[in-house]
Amino acid sequence: MHSSSLLANIFLLLSVFHLAVAAPEHQYLAGAAKLEVRQVSVLPSQAELCLDYERTANMSTVGANSSYRSVVMQKMNMGSIYIARMLDAAIAKLPTLTANETLNTACGNWTEIALTGAETNFTQGIVAQFTTEGLPVGIYAGPAVGVIVGAICILFSVVWVFSG
Repeated sequence: MHSSSLLANIFLLLSVFHLAVAAPEHQYLAGAAKLEVRQVSVLPSQAELCLDYERTANMSTVGANSSYRSVVMQKMNMGSIYIARMLDAAIAKLPTLTANETLNTACGNWTEIALTGAETNFTQGIVAQFTTEGLPVGIYAGPAVGVIVGAICILFSVVWVFSG
């Protein structure tokens, strides 16, 4: 019970301190200058809008194609959840930029440019700023696969026949 009275005294002291700090005007703050909000929202320039459109179109192209996306996911040194969120956000943002006729007139159609550029780069082994060097190429599908599957089927059949 002794600790509860100590706790009650601490709460009482803190509430008195809180009331003293929350007073609207203190004697020592009477002559202090009041702060004014002076920030002005600046509209983005045409170059910034074009750069954002270019970046969004490139990331959307990479995010929408599974081959490009897998290269970026394997090569980027961030977490895959953050990369996926970044690519998905670009995919969601691109339709509004593509539908903006004034932006397409001023900047060019970056969606078309990104698609053709990504295709050309991928044939050369480049996706975004990464190369496809060192990544797994594909699944081997040759005659050895048939031999291995046949051997496994024979082994399972022999075990099943002679297990009884």
